[in-house]
Amino acid sequence: MTEQGSPSPFSSPAVGILAELQAQPIWLLWKYEPNESPGGKPRKVPYYCNGKRRKGTLDSPTDRQQLCTFDAALAAFDGVNGFYSGIGIALGPDGRGGQVQGCDFDDIEANGLSDIANSWVRGDFAGKGYVEQSPSGNGLHIIGYGRPFTPLNANGSGIEAYPRARFFTFTGQSAILGSQCEKIDLAEYVEAELATRHSPQPAERDSQTGTTFASSQTVSELRSALAHLRSDERDLWIRMGMALKELGDTGRGLWVDWSQTSEKFNARDAAQSWESFNPRSTGYKAVFAEAQRMGWVNPNSNAAQFQSGSAGQRTSSRELVGRLLAGVTMRAIDWLWEGWIPIGYLTIFAGESGAGKSTVLADIAARVSTGDPWPGEDEDRRRPPGRVLWLGSEDSIEEMTVPRLTACGADLNNILEIIGTRVAGSLSTFSLQDDLKLVEHWLQYAREEGRPIQMLVIDPITSYLPGQRLRKVDLNDAGQLRSILEPWLRFASAQNIAVVCVTHFSKDTSRSMLNRVLGSAAFAQTCRSLCAVLQQPSDEEGFVDPHAKVLLQVKGNLPEHPGGGWRFTTEKAGVGIDPRNGKPIFATRPNWGELDAALSPENIVGKARGPVSAKPNMFRLWLNNFFRHFEPEEWVEIEKVKAAAVSVDKIVSLSWWNKHSAEFLEKQNDGGKWFCRRQRPPSNTP
Repeated sequence: MTEQGSPSPFSSPAVGILAELQAQPIWLLWKYEPNESPGGKPRKVPYYCNGKRRKGTLDSPTDRQQLCTFDAALAAFDGVNGFYSGIGIALGPDGRGGQVQGCDFDDIEANGLSDIANSWVRGDFAGKGYVEQSPSGNGLHIIGYGRPFTPLNANGSGIEAYPRARFFTFTGQSAILGSQCEKIDLAEYVEAELATRHSPQPAERDSQTGTTFASSQTVSELRSALAHLRSDERDLWIRMGMALKELGDTGRGLWVDWSQTSEKFNARDAAQSWESFNPRSTGYKAVFAEAQRMGWVNPNSNAAQFQSGSAGQRTSSRELVGRLLAGVTMRAIDWLWEGWIPIGYLTIFAGESGAGKSTVLADIAARVSTGDPWPGEDEDRRRPPGRVLWLGSEDSIEEMTVPRLTACGADLNNILEIIGTRVAGSLSTFSLQDDLKLVEHWLQYAREEGRPIQMLVIDPITSYLPGQRLRKVDLNDAGQLRSILEPWLRFASAQNIAVVCVTHFSKDTSRSMLNRVLGSAAFAQTCRSLCAVLQQPSDEEGFVDPHAKVLLQVKGNLPEHPGGGWRFTTEKAGVGIDPRNGKPIFATRPNWGELDAALSPENIVGKARGPVSAKPNMFRLWLNNFFRHFEPEEWVEIEKVKAAAVSVDKIVSLSWWNKHSAEFLEKQNDGGKWFCRRQRPPSNTP
């Protein structure tokens, strides 16, 4: 489009990324409007194709729903000839999982950006992305598509780059004749190339005012106040940086030190953000106000009830931080599944191999994806469908996970699999140590699309512990495990997401169930909820149903837990046909029974044991079969029974026989020889 408002004809049909984007509802209109500042240049104001001015929260679902395709925007532009100045493209999420990205190089010659422009027109990047002249004719716009990145805002360098919350004018005047417009993700280019050139001009300062001076006591109090705030909330992080800017280098030091307490800290981002701050209506006292709002008490004020020593005893590198509990606002735990899976915490599902952990988790993920009610809830009690991020290594995704989810009725459009990470072009295994920030990017992506992730599944957690720092993780080293798990605990809280991890029980059945989680106790200690999936105990006849299971809450300090455990059975269901060979595909799913209030970790397995050994049931069944060949009250030589059980059929070991056989057999000595028979049931007569 031209600035005068008449369409510019394309010399050839749109191709590549341009053709792809023209079909997406990401387009709008814009017009020049007077600037409210006297002498200011006219502003480019965006409008939706329905004629309404674009305003409100950009990239929100309401905002994105009012955008239109390129053809619709062109029709709206032509329909009111001369009213609008041009067509624009809205940067941000387009609903397909990525971001429409844009780089703007303004007044290329004056800003010394000719080398950058040449690299896109005739150099290494020629033919990639959509490249066009800006409306002024003195700049370039680059359009790409990919992941989010930290924006490069206008700062006088002539370089701007945005992944969201902006629009670019669209002239249709391609800078490269015949370009194939190959799709390109601009994120890496912006972070590696442009960020170093995005050098702002030094801010002008009032020569009379200069930098605000802060005494050593004020600096100490500011450090104390900042320690009371979380630096991983970006909006707060920016506001506190703006407030401290008036203190010059002192404020910068305070802000950077505080920023480094966040797992999200990025030195380049911090440096660029600090230089871009130009506060006009805030100052360092805003830090005190924010901290006090969160319950902080100035240690040097009369309100402080306890002192951690005189000012001369404090050190700048480390100090004790505290607060009065009277200023703390209580909060209730948010639950994905009340009593079982909390939001903002880690949950562990544990059990022995084959117990059904992954089957239960598939059913939970399916209910999240569809909004179906939880076991025991009314069928009409539905929730909005949510999205699940799935990270699994033990089961084949094609042969096990997807069939299992399908059997449980999942909406697979709401379940995303993490395949791994790409490093230098090669696919690598996901690492809990190294890849937390990449997951944060995906979650941010999802929120910007208006479809946030509610649950992250890691199955099993032990497969993803190794990383660059600890290539071999000792599962029994609590320090190593905590250093890996605690950032994910903070991640769950900051992202308001339920993180569910699967692990196994150890083979040592002498421990209590809480301590049977494989590896260090750090697993059980860092999770808020610990659920165990177990085989149901045998019935009164000694029969064990291999499909009968129990879901128990092992941690007993959850007031929201209803008590007891869920009984369920696993059942096989047909889910489809393999298109390669026509074979039917089956998968297991849980068939939920009742919530048995009498079940607990203690009464189902004993206080100091894991799941009950199968030997007693096997021995009882074997005895029933062995004594079928004798009269009901007949006594049989013990040596015959023992030889058959220990040596012939090898049902039990000799040591087990010596210790436990009397629990099942009546024994008597007759003339120096021992005989036995099955124990008779107790009489009901008095």
